Amino acid sequence: MIDGDDVLSVSDDEQLRKTAEPNGATNRSKLVVEEDVDLGNPASAEAPKLTSLSELSKNGNLEEPSGRLTITVTGFEKRGDGINAYLVYKVVTKAENVVGYSNDHYDVWRRFSDFLGLHEKLVDKFQHEGIPIPYAPEKSIAALTKTKLNGNADDQMSNEIGDRRSRALQRFLRRIAKHPRLASDCDFRDFLTMNVELPKANSTSALSGASMKRIFKSVTDTLSKITTHMDESDTWFEQAQQETDEFEELLGRLISVLDGLVAQRRDLSHGHESLSKSMSMLASCEENTSLARALSHLTETHENVALLEKVQAEKDAIVLSETLHEHQSMIAALKDVLNERVKVWHKWQTAQQTLTKKREMKARAELSGKNDKAAQIREELIACERNVDDAEKEFKYVSAVIREEYHRFHKIRKQELSDMLIVYMESLIETQEKVLKHWEKFAPETRQIITN
Repeated sequence: MIDGDDVLSVSDDEQLRKTAEPNGATNRSKLVVEEDVDLGNPASAEAPKLTSLSELSKNGNLEEPSGRLTITVTGFEKRGDGINAYLVYKVVTKAENVVGYSNDHYDVWRRFSDFLGLHEKLVDKFQHEGIPIPYAPEKSIAALTKTKLNGNADDQMSNEIGDRRSRALQRFLRRIAKHPRLASDCDFRDFLTMNVELPKANSTSALSGASMKRIFKSVTDTLSKITTHMDESDTWFEQAQQETDEFEELLGRLISVLDGLVAQRRDLSHGHESLSKSMSMLASCEENTSLARALSHLTETHENVALLEKVQAEKDAIVLSETLHEHQSMIAALKDVLNERVKVWHKWQTAQQTLTKKREMKARAELSGKNDKAAQIREELIACERNVDDAEKEFKYVSAVIREEYHRFHKIRKQELSDMLIVYMESLIETQEKVLKHWEKFAPETRQIITN
C-alpha cells in the first residue's frame, strides 16, 4: 500500500527535474484559499510545451502560497421564461495580495454552462501535463426540467436543487483555486473577475455537435483504457495505480452507506413528525386534563426532535456525503492523468518503432547502393531521433508531475477528511444534546402522570 507521503526521495526528484525540466519556466502567482465550513470538480514532430517543475519544492510539496483567494457562490436566480429559462449563479471573490487581481472584491453572475466551459479549457491546457483537473458538477435532467417548466421561482424543490448545485459549484471553484498552477490561469481569472457575460460554451449543450464529439471521445478513451496495456517498469506507479483503484472502491462503498444514513435520518424525522400529529389528535380528544396536557407536551417534543433530525440529515448530506463525492471525483481526475501517462508512453514507443524502421530502411538502401535514398532517410532519421528524445522527456516530465500531484492529493485528502470528521462529530454531539434537553424538559410531565 502506498501512502501519500511515499513519493520521490530528494535525490530521485532532483534527477527527474534535471532530465525532464524544459526551458522557459514561468513565474506563477501563489495562492491560498480561505476554506470556510459551509453547511448551507504516429509520433508528432515536436513534443508539446510543458511548464517547468522548478516551482515545486524539493520535498515534493508545492510552495506555500503567499496570497489569499476566497471564493463563494452566494446565490442563484432564474432568468428567462419557458424553454429559454436558465439559472445563473452569483460568484463572489475576495483577493488579498494575489498577482493579476487589481481589485480585492469581485461579483459576477455565471451560467452553469460557463462552469462547464471553464472545466473544458483547463482540461485542454493542463491535463496532458499530468495535472488532475477537478470535475465540474454534472448536468442534471431533473434540474433542467424543473428550471424550464416550473413557473414559480420560489418553489421549494427548485430552491433545494439550486442550493445543492451552488454548493457543488463553490467546491469546484475552490478546488481550482487551491492549485497554484490552475489558480494563476488567465481563463480562471477572467471567469472570476470579468463582470460581463462570457461567450456561450456551445460544446456544453446536451445536443450540440461538439457534445456528440465529446461523448464519442469519452467512449474512445474508455475503450482505450481497456484495450491498451503498458509494460510498467516503475513499481511506484504500479502501486500507486493499485492504491488509487482500492481507495476509489472503498470510498464508493462508504458513500453508499452514508447516502443510506441520510435517507434513514430523513425517514426518522418524518416518523417523529407523523407521530406528533397523531399525538396532537389524541390529546385533543382526551378527557383527562393531566393526560391531555402530557400528550400535548409529548407532541411538542416530537415536533422539536423531528426538526432537529431534519437539520442533522442536511448536515449529514452536506458535511459527509457531498465532501466524499467531491473526493471521489478527484480520484477520477487522478486516474485521468495516470491514463495520460500511458498515452505519452505509447507515443514514446511509437516514436522508437518509427526510428527503428527508418534505420532498417537506411541500412537496406545503403546495401542496395541507393545513395540518394539513403541520404534522404538520414535526414528523416534526425527528425525521428528528435521525436524520440522529445517523447522521452515528455514521459519523464509527466511522470514527475504526477508524483507531485499524487503526494499533494493525499496530503490534502488527509487534512480535509480529518476536518470533515471533526465538524461532523461536533454537529452530531450538538444535535444529540439538544434532543436530550427536549426529553429532559418533558420528563417532569411523565412523573406527574405516574403520580396521578
